[in-house]
Amino acid sequence: MNVVILRYEPGGRFLGRQLLGRSHCPKCGKTLKWYELIPIASFALQLGRCRGCGTPISSQYPIIEILGGFIVLTTSMIIAPGWLAAMWAAAFFILLAASVIDLKHYVIPDAATIMIALIGVGMTAVEHLGFTKELAVIPGSFLGGYAYIFSFTENIIIGHIAAALVLGGVFSAIILGTRGKAMGWGDAKLAAAIGLLLGWPDSILAIMLAFIIGAIIGISMMISKKKKMKDALPFGPFIAIGVALVFYFGYQIMVAYFKLLNIGI
Repeated sequence: MNVVILRYEPGGRFLGRQLLGRSHCPKCGKTLKWYELIPIASFALQLGRCRGCGTPISSQYPIIEILGGFIVLTTSMIIAPGWLAAMWAAAFFILLAASVIDLKHYVIPDAATIMIALIGVGMTAVEHLGFTKELAVIPGSFLGGYAYIFSFTENIIIGHIAAALVLGGVFSAIILGTRGKAMGWGDAKLAAAIGLLLGWPDSILAIMLAFIIGAIIGISMMISKKKKMKDALPFGPFIAIGVALVFYFGYQIMVAYFKLLNIGI
């Protein structure tokens, strides 16, 4: 993922020829040995510096490596190890890479969005064939029994397609209404892909959480004068955070929400 992120150039391929070739220090160009590429361990043993020139290594390397390990471990814990867990891990890896690229270049690669959409289609097919999880009253939902309150259909395929159309439509309306000042088309395409990935109503909750978190962080940055009202703020990372919150804590979030309303299920 670090290679994908660091070698990506706006307008270039998300996964292309730029990924070929040996890893090297971006400062001195020294080709790295295998023992300098061990996730987390190499960074720690080298005290966060290049063995060739002593230049500090970006903290992005161990952070992405730690998150990668966390993704693989937890997806297999929440969903029984198998193809479905592997697809969720792949989806989170792609969301992670797309989020960092969005932070760096203010662009979400179309290839990443297409991959998310394809994974969503694949998971929808698996769920349609009878997949159920511990809290999934509606197959594929992470909201447990609360999913019934907000669902208009028990047909998984219709739910996922509807979520993609609604989210894509809402984001498109925002972009057209603000003439592209509020967000870009990359956000709209990613939102539609998330609809295919999570379905209805989970994807709706994920995007709502993304807007809430984005608003909180945006206002905080303006108060601290790190951003101005007209400055751009990448929305892709907030979408990824929203998806992660629903995946890991969707049911708990709904429980907490309805407790505030003094309603329980």
